[in-house]
Amino acid sequence: MDLITLTTRAHRAAGVTIAGIRTDDWDRPTPCAEWTVRDIVKHLIEGHDSRTAQATGHPTKARSWADDDLARSYEESSAEFLAAFDGEALEKTFDFGSFGALPGKNALAVLFVDTLTHHWDLDTALGREHRWDDELAEAALKVASRYPDVMPVRGPGGAFDHAVEAPPGVGPGDRLIALLGRSAQPIPHR
Repeated sequence: MDLITLTTRAHRAAGVTIAGIRTDDWDRPTPCAEWTVRDIVKHLIEGHDSRTAQATGHPTKARSWADDDLARSYEESSAEFLAAFDGEALEKTFDFGSFGALPGKNALAVLFVDTLTHHWDLDTALGREHRWDDELAEAALKVASRYPDVMPVRGPGGAFDHAVEAPPGVGPGDRLIALLGRSAQPIPHR
C-alpha cells in the first residue's frame, strides 16, 4: 500500500478521536511530555498547514484556535494537506526546521508516524482504548526504526524520547510507541 493511502487512513482515524474531544478534555495531560490534548491537536494542525504551504507554495492558512473550532480546523487542515501531497509534492524538498531538509517522500513518512503516534497520545490522554490498525502500525514502525538516536530527533527536548523496552509479545503499535519513548502506563490526570 502506498504512503499517501496509509497517511490518509491515519488522518481519518485521528480525526474521529479529535471530533469526540469534549470541552473538559482540552487541558488533559498526554504521554507527550508537557503537552495537553489541545497542544497535540494544534501541533497536528500546524504540521499540516506548514507542509501544505511548502507543497503548494501558498501562504500558511490562518485558522481559529478556539477550542470549539479545533476539530473543524483539524479536518480542514488534514484535507488540504492530503490534497497537496500528490506525486509532484513527493519530489519536492521540505524544510523540517532542526531536522533539516527532507525529500517529500521522507517528509510524508515522518508526518505519517507523527499522526499515528499522536493519535495514540490523544486516546491515552482521554482514557480511551486505542485500537491499533496493525497495517498502519507496521508501516510506521518501519519508518521510525530508521530514526537516529541523536538530538534533535531523540532525547529531552527532542521530537521523541529515547526508546523504552516494549513488553514481550505486544503488537506493532505497542512496539512503535515504545520505540518512540512512550510507555503504555496510565498518565496522571490533573
